[in-house]
Amino acid sequence: MKKKFLFLPTALPFYILFLLVPFFLLAIVALFGYDASSMTEKVLGLTSPVSLAIYLAILLGSLVNIPVYDFKSSSDTEPKFVSYMGMRYPLPVWHGHKTVIAINLGGCIISGALGIYLAWTMPLLPLLLTVIIVALAVYATAQPVRSVGVIVPVWIPPVVSIITSFIAIYLYADGNNFFDLARMAFPAGVFGTIAGANVLHAKSIRRLGASVVSAGGVGTFESILITGMISTIIAALLGGAA
Repeated sequence: MKKKFLFLPTALPFYILFLLVPFFLLAIVALFGYDASSMTEKVLGLTSPVSLAIYLAILLGSLVNIPVYDFKSSSDTEPKFVSYMGMRYPLPVWHGHKTVIAINLGGCIISGALGIYLAWTMPLLPLLLTVIIVALAVYATAQPVRSVGVIVPVWIPPVVSIITSFIAIYLYADGNNFFDLARMAFPAGVFGTIAGANVLHAKSIRRLGASVVSAGGVGTFESILITGMISTIIAALLGGAA
């Protein structure tokens, strides 16, 4: 069966909404007379044009899924029959096919590179603990869906990563450096989501029979992107108010 590796990671209306969100936020920032470049430099260490370019690269890259491994999916364990007029008729049995494990260019590779860049100045221990907590939360709430993949409740990674990052910064930065919230929350959201949904659910993925399972793609991409957007906005608001 021919596999498709170019497809939307979410429904088209949501994808269009994600495309429009940064321009809407920049318009609001300009309306209230704030300096967008200064704000993104404090929160992300990047200018607003660079931040926008990376955001769009993540969105456009999310269309591309790079295959890295494949295996034969397990077949149905027992043949099923239906009885009629004293006869037993066998039902069609699914014999399995190849499942391709892919890496999403935008949701995994570009987001992961950005996550490493943002995390570079963060204290290692609280960052690792935050990633582990997010991974466990995602693992506990993710749902393996037959023929689809592992689906993550979209708000779990953003909420857990932002709350745990907030607590970590409060404890390790004396509560006065909330500009760093996005630098902690986004890496936790990216790596914790991929670990909890794809790595820890590796055995479940083998039984799903999905044609393609993409790390950082369908089922997890929205959570990763929303984590980055919300943590950046909250970091700007809290940092500016501090």
